[in-house]
Amino acid sequence: MLKEKKEASEAQDMTRRKILKAVCCAGAVSVVSAVALDKAGAALSGRTYPQVKIANIKNLPAGKTFKFDYPLAGRKNILVNLGCSVEGGIGADKSIVAYSMFCTHLGCAVDLDKESGMLVCECHQSIYDPKQSGKVIEGPAPNNLPMISLEVDNNGDIYAVGAAGLIYGLRNNLLDGEEVR
Repeated sequence: MLKEKKEASEAQDMTRRKILKAVCCAGAVSVVSAVALDKAGAALSGRTYPQVKIANIKNLPAGKTFKFDYPLAGRKNILVNLGCSVEGGIGADKSIVAYSMFCTHLGCAVDLDKESGMLVCECHQSIYDPKQSGKVIEGPAPNNLPMISLEVDNNGDIYAVGAAGLIYGLRNNLLDGEEVR
């Protein structure tokens, strides 16, 4: 009788392990698929990220921010000159970066806290570091902020040319909305 219970218990544990492994694998596959689908969806839709002029370096001194829509109307982003060289930065000092203003937790607005230099969510206080590619520092946000790819021309005009990461609330950054021009 004890031997049968032990075997039944081992069989049940084995089943639990298998289920747990399957759930973990499915979760990992869904995360990888979301990123791949964003890229594939843009390619299949025949749409590419637009090149949109958003500001000029002359009008963006250190510490200044500028808000703009990209890649679709209503999808707010923040352009900021951090005043120091950062990964992915543009300009002479490599200090200008841009991020989606939609928190990856629940889509609330994110803005620059001038005192700390961090991007902070107004609803649940997720904190992102713009000097570390929008990395989540604190709070319930599950992912880093999507970074907007920027280019600068010889006149100092700054252009948004793409997005690295899926913007909150979208199944594809380029579908279901009016393109910004």
